[in-house]
Amino acid sequence: MTLSEALSAERTRQGVSAYELARRTGLPRSRVNAILGGETLNPGVLTLLKILAALERDLAWLGKQLGA
Repeated sequence: MTLSEALSAERTRQGVSAYELARRTGLPRSRVNAILGGETLNPGVLTLLKILAALERDLAWLGKQLGA
């Protein structure tokens, strides 16, 4: 599973729209869509932490999703 797949799956599981995720993180919607769509392969640690916090997840959860 890729980073974008893990985040997208969790967003969908929670029923959170990309618009709502952008609102929660304070990031531009285009940036969130690029990350979720796999266009941005390395979003940066602070951006990633904002998205994880908005989804109420942490790096340990992400590591499990990515098989780390």
